[in-house]
Amino acid sequence: MYTRIVRYLKPHSRRFWTALLLMVIFGATDGGVPFLVKYILDGVFTERNEALLWVLPGLLVGFAIVRAAADFGQQFLMASVGHKVTEDIRNDVNRHVLSLSPDFFVRNSTAEILSRVTSDVLLIRSLLTDSSAAIIRDSIRVVVLLCSCVYLDPKLSILAVVFFPVAGLPIARLGKRMRKLSKRGQDAIGQLAALFQESMQGHRVVKIFSREEFEQSKFEHGNHELTRTFIRSERVRALAGPINEVFASLAISGVLLYGGYTVISGQRTAGGFMAFLVSVFLMYEPFKKLTRVNATVQQGLAGAQRIFEILDTPPTIQDPAVATKLPSGHEIVFDLVSYEYPRRTSDEGVVEALRDIALIIPESKKVALVGFSGAGKSTLVDLIPRFIDPTVGTVRLGGVDIRELELNALRSRIAMVGQHTFLFNDTVYNNIAYGNPSASRTEVLAAAQAAFAMDFIEKLPSGFDTVVGEGGMSLSGGERQRLAIARAILKNAPILILDEATASLDNRAEREVQQAIEALVEGRTTVVIAHRLSTIRDADVIVVMSGGKIVEQGSHEALLAKGAEYARLHALQFREIE
Repeated sequence: MYTRIVRYLKPHSRRFWTALLLMVIFGATDGGVPFLVKYILDGVFTERNEALLWVLPGLLVGFAIVRAAADFGQQFLMASVGHKVTEDIRNDVNRHVLSLSPDFFVRNSTAEILSRVTSDVLLIRSLLTDSSAAIIRDSIRVVVLLCSCVYLDPKLSILAVVFFPVAGLPIARLGKRMRKLSKRGQDAIGQLAALFQESMQGHRVVKIFSREEFEQSKFEHGNHELTRTFIRSERVRALAGPINEVFASLAISGVLLYGGYTVISGQRTAGGFMAFLVSVFLMYEPFKKLTRVNATVQQGLAGAQRIFEILDTPPTIQDPAVATKLPSGHEIVFDLVSYEYPRRTSDEGVVEALRDIALIIPESKKVALVGFSGAGKSTLVDLIPRFIDPTVGTVRLGGVDIRELELNALRSRIAMVGQHTFLFNDTVYNNIAYGNPSASRTEVLAAAQAAFAMDFIEKLPSGFDTVVGEGGMSLSGGERQRLAIARAILKNAPILILDEATASLDNRAEREVQQAIEALVEGRTTVVIAHRLSTIRDADVIVVMSGGKIVEQGSHEALLAKGAEYARLHALQFREIE
């Protein structure tokens, strides 16, 4: 996994290797500190060398300047590389998420995905920059200072470093525990974010049923579990320091005891011993950082695991290896199509949403789908733009299996207006222009006019420049629906799907928009899902669905005369009038 993460450094290798060189310089200069101490103590104070006294301050200043420049350079360059890598990972995740099929968003909450794109990516950045820099820089410092120790006194060096490998064993075990807790903590953050988002989006439902206390209780429970996980992580992290202190005290105590005895006995100079002691103390600091950085590494790896879980999720709907040329015709044929989707757990089996659908939607004709809720109408139309693929059977456009067509090419031929309208947190103008970014302002205004949206748009505070808010919530349901219809009008696609497109409109608005829809469907292959049967009397074919199957089809008059399912639907809807 770490190797996979490091690949993100490749585009920024020049900065990274420059930073690495500066780290080497910075780490290597640590090895000069003990010798400066030795020369000062032995040369100046013991031997009273006046010439050396004048040379050493200049060397000390130059030494400090080199260290400062190297330290600044490596910190700045590694930080900039970290931000660049973060940008690249976020771009990759966003690009991949956009490529995923709709079923991915059914299984995963947006808050959970968002937490991965934000907090988990930051953990990876910390791993690649802060942790990697610390490992490289401090490892060099330990090696250089160890070499200094060996040069100054090989015997004392063995005594000083014998405890370091022993200290590393419990630290390694703590690291494994830290990764598990970090992964659990990041998962808990995502779940808590999902709870918070759900309660915010459903705040009207929460309030009307007076469930504030229930939602607060759920949040507090999730928050408590998250806090428990983090506290356990901190306990594991906090153990690294005390373990280091104990082993370091043993090493330094042994050095002091043996080294001090040799100075008293005249076997070594005070300057040589102090230089060695400085090396040991300097080596202890980077070694302590190395053991502490292990926790950050494990957190970064846990974050990377969650990021790669998204990146490794393949889209269930993909382009063909070799795409067929888009046909000129727009007749849609469902050839014995069935569709099943799995339940939440694999041992619960599957749900059969469609079964043996045989249907032809002629080019430039209007076909309406009707039936009770759960009949499979929306599932059927989702097959046309390949939001889902049939489990069995084939959907053909112009005689070509749509699975042989490039997705973008197929969807460029389709405009869709759904019952649950989504608008972006942008201006009215940009929401309409989303259907055709290259359209002129005149064309955007004409689409708004055709959707009977101009009246309410002109009354908005900034007209077309009014920001509609998250999900378009500053507008009424009917206003959002008319903007969605204007967006579809502007796309001017030859295939039109209307899924309860007038469901949110009042009677007056429905009549106005219905006129716009009648003009819009002219000459287009149109599929309409309708709850209000009055809106589809003029359909060329009305298809009645029940239990995922087509039970009858024909014109409005023929189906009424038949006296079966459609007649029953009609009677239920219009019994008061009749």
